[in-house]
Amino acid sequence: MNTYRQALDALRFTPEQKAAIAENLLSAAQAGQARTPRRKWGRVIAAAAVAAALCAACATGVLQNAVAILSAQFGSDPKQQEVIGDLTRPAAASATDNGVTVSVDAVMGDASSLVVLYRMERENGQPVLPQTEETKNVSDGNNTLGFEEDGFTQYFAQVEIPDHFTLYSNLEFLDFQVTDPVLYFYHQLTLSHDMTFPEPIEITLKNLYSHEFYSTGMSYNLKEAPVVDRNIPLVEGSWTLSISLEQDRTGVQLAQGQTFHAESIHGYPFTGTLQSAYLSPLSLSLVYDFTIDPSVREEIAQTYDPDSGLPLEAWIGQEMHLLEASFSPYLTHTDDSQTPVPLYFENADIFTDGSQCRVTVFFDEILPLDTIESLTIGDLTIPVS
Repeated sequence: MNTYRQALDALRFTPEQKAAIAENLLSAAQAGQARTPRRKWGRVIAAAAVAAALCAACATGVLQNAVAILSAQFGSDPKQQEVIGDLTRPAAASATDNGVTVSVDAVMGDASSLVVLYRMERENGQPVLPQTEETKNVSDGNNTLGFEEDGFTQYFAQVEIPDHFTLYSNLEFLDFQVTDPVLYFYHQLTLSHDMTFPEPIEITLKNLYSHEFYSTGMSYNLKEAPVVDRNIPLVEGSWTLSISLEQDRTGVQLAQGQTFHAESIHGYPFTGTLQSAYLSPLSLSLVYDFTIDPSVREEIAQTYDPDSGLPLEAWIGQEMHLLEASFSPYLTHTDDSQTPVPLYFENADIFTDGSQCRVTVFFDEILPLDTIESLTIGDLTIPVS
């Protein structure tokens, strides 16, 4: 098994990458919980290739198709398909407005992470998007589909939630063509706390649009290049759906007050004490208290770059913020392979309160727990039974 130092050394960053990570972390801290990373999904038709291999429990049409789509994104090997089948439940919720129906085909989730899969289609079977001169170039490349109201944002603003609760919410459309008669999209939710949802909950989606942003010409100075930046109304309507968000407790709790030592991407050390470490096939959630030696602040001050455009105190604050979550635990599998779990990437939800940090990382692929041998955080390795 590689040591933590070897794993950390394998994650090397250029000064530009470190600056980008710092900017992302600071932006997340300033913006709170609102982040919407773009994850590309393969064409839906590719999911049909894995449908035949799915478990017998997923044999019904809509659910089988939903599990096939989720498998195409989150892992199509037999073990991953089995876990996806176990975590996915039919929802059978739908609403129709202005001749367009939005349906919830399935919900996949565990105690801290959820994926809600939707389908959008017209009652007459015609393409969902209007076929006009203005919309003929709507695509995945220069456009991002979205709703004026995205459902879960409004829901969580109305319910009582625990102290220091954070929500990572991302609504994403699968790759599409403007002539498609069916559009698929999903909500990805990652919760900092294990919550019990009232059954069922109602969410509302309203008015589909495309945000178009691209350069219209070439220029040596990109700031001078003509840019199109506008919203294009696509489908007017309001769809309220009633969804059951049952959560499977399929993960394992690993924390028992263990202490670990780690380093930020800039090499500054800190000490953490785990309060909670919850590992599931979908995500890793950590809650830990951290302490930083006073000498680190002095060392950071000595690296101050006046050309950074930041005052000294802001520079120190940026570097101190990086200490909280800019390191990478890793999972060791039973075949001795390792999966890094960077806490500072876009699919991580980070919240700090004083000297405590809460972070949940949504995996790019399903990780069956029986293939994981241990979790390593800094110099601490915890067996996964």
